[in-house]
Amino acid sequence: MTVGRVSSTELPIPARAGMVWSVLTDLESYPAWNPFIRKAEGPRRAGARWRLELTLNGRAYLTLRVQVTCWEPGRRLTWRGGIPAMPHLLAGTHDVRITETRQGVTLVQAVAVTGLLAPGLFPWLRTRTQARFAAMNEAVRDEVARRMAETA
Repeated sequence: MTVGRVSSTELPIPARAGMVWSVLTDLESYPAWNPFIRKAEGPRRAGARWRLELTLNGRAYLTLRVQVTCWEPGRRLTWRGGIPAMPHLLAGTHDVRITETRQGVTLVQAVAVTGLLAPGLFPWLRTRTQARFAAMNEAVRDEVARRMAETA
């Protein structure tokens, strides 16, 4: 199988890791702030199965069923999904990392794809995914700021 890093984006956020984690794992609030994952449902733990509804320009266009493969509170969240019943054609691992810095944290999102279709889809996926991850990172930053202002 072919593995390719499709995209990786990062953004500094002037907040503590716990606050960023609380926004990322508050699945019920996604419709209010998340421009990429409009809806997310599932238990919050490693091994859980989630249902994600991804959007394109505000419209639902894809529902994925994924499995949470890494759950490290305040540090890392990873899930894996693919074409149902045909993961050998195309599957992806979405990795979200929170790294503490002197100014707050750095939020990194990346996805790696595998499967027979990965080489042909790589250029198309990379540009679209980077734009969506960047928009989501900015939305996380803005939601963190909004929540911090509410509690100040």
